[in-house]
Amino acid sequence: MAFPLRTGILAFLVVVAAPPATVAQQGTMPRAFELERRGNYEAAADAYREVLRRAPGDISALLGLERVLLPLNRSADILPEARAALATDPTSAALHAVALRAWAAADQPDSMRAVAERWARLVPGDEAPYREWGAAALAGRRREAALEAYRQGRKRLGRSDVLAAEMAQLAIADGDYATAAREWVPAVRRLPGYRITAVATLGHAPAIKRDEILRILSAEPDFTARRLESELRVKWGDPLGGLSSLERGLGPSRGQAVEALRALVDQLRMLRSPDALLAQGRALELIAARLPAEQASRVRLEAAQAYAAAGDRDAARKMLDGLADDRSTPSAVSSGAAGALVTVLIGEGKLSEAGRRLAELRPQMSGEEHAELRRSLVAAYVRQGELDRADSTLGRDSTIEGFALAGWIRLYRGDLKGAMGAFKSAGPYAGDRADATHRTMMLALLQPIEADSLPPLGAALLQLEQGDTTAAVAGLEGVAQRLPAAKGGAEIRLLAGRLSKARGDPELAERLYRAAASTDAPATAPAAELALAELLLDRQRTEDAIDQLEHLILTYPESALVPQARRTLDQARGAVPRT
Repeated sequence: MAFPLRTGILAFLVVVAAPPATVAQQGTMPRAFELERRGNYEAAADAYREVLRRAPGDISALLGLERVLLPLNRSADILPEARAALATDPTSAALHAVALRAWAAADQPDSMRAVAERWARLVPGDEAPYREWGAAALAGRRREAALEAYRQGRKRLGRSDVLAAEMAQLAIADGDYATAAREWVPAVRRLPGYRITAVATLGHAPAIKRDEILRILSAEPDFTARRLESELRVKWGDPLGGLSSLERGLGPSRGQAVEALRALVDQLRMLRSPDALLAQGRALELIAARLPAEQASRVRLEAAQAYAAAGDRDAARKMLDGLADDRSTPSAVSSGAAGALVTVLIGEGKLSEAGRRLAELRPQMSGEEHAELRRSLVAAYVRQGELDRADSTLGRDSTIEGFALAGWIRLYRGDLKGAMGAFKSAGPYAGDRADATHRTMMLALLQPIEADSLPPLGAALLQLEQGDTTAAVAGLEGVAQRLPAAKGGAEIRLLAGRLSKARGDPELAERLYRAAASTDAPATAPAAELALAELLLDRQRTEDAIDQLEHLILTYPESALVPQARRTLDQARGAVPRT
């Protein structure tokens, strides 16, 4: 119990020994803070002034008074307290800054200049007085006064890079992007942390100003300008040009180069264009070349993946050479390299080699990774029409993705019943949204057909998958001719018509749409008639389109397509613009 007693005695002695003004001040400051927190600014100002009467140089009280006078729109009222504070400590930078802001609020530019110059004499070589002078002028919306402050600082200190960031920001506000670019280079050179702000502000330049900015930056000889130019080029949609700019500035310093390249890669990762992916791969390759072997392997894998995504399989192979089989490579990297290599082989159409490599690399991969690559190989076999190889490679895959692939294999073989069963087992969750939509469309096409097997339909759909639209349309029309309209014939003709329109054969599309719009197939006819009307509008046959739309609306008033038909009819009549 002795320790708490001693503490209490010491606290009592401190209070007794403290001067009365200090004790009063200790009680007033918390009250002032609390009044300010509650938004009672008038009372807070009185409390802060009470402290300042007893201790004129108390910077906390002076800053508190400045804060509470601002929302009262009475910032100039602090001048007496600011003068008194400066008299107690004429060397304080913080007190000079408060005085500058007070004179700015009082709209007294000559007094602002006098305070700034007195402060500058106290700290020769320091740009802070001029920076605060300019900031106070800008707070009072006096741009010319701020510019004068910055120019005076530059002149007095004798350095062209003084206050460059402030000059750049002022130029940006004026829309003078060329001057801003010239100022940002020395600003970033002195303080690299300004780079992000420089790119952000210059990045908003209108397109007409961009070439000039890039010329200014490219004329500068150093790495700072190269990096600014690089990031701006990427921001403005030229990722390969951005990488080229950075490469020109890379010097012998490995750390500086790697840091700049990594920052560029982070910027490129936000883009998904082929050029951005190529630039990302090249930047990662440059990073890997500057790292020790044990660190470079993972970066080479990232580079390979970027190159592969961009379609540059040769570059991807170059990055992957040896990674998958090198026992010194970390297992996670080796597994990723193996997967990337198989993906590249599949993309090159070397499916047998891809299958062999996939089998060899199986021990290095997780089960999920191996299954995903196997399904990619199956899909590639399907696209090549090697359905037996696709089926044997897929095996007994009971995942929803496996069911979806099995459905396509069966469909292209003409096994309609098996395809429908597999698609239903896959449900709406296999693949992405586009995949699910495609399967749903196929189910809608197949459901009216009563035959369990129809190899010519499977062959035509496989031709469509392989990109041979002309042969696919001919095959689909041949199948449709053998089916009743209500038993799949109309639906197949509708699909063939849409394909014909997409490949630029409107005459054939019109004939197929008219055949699909059979009253024997009331579930399909409204869609065929609407498609026909839109085709007629595209061909400037407005009156025919209007007749077709009116027929649709009157013949199938319960169809879910009637609202869309009415909008199209309004567009045809000129009541609303076509989009």
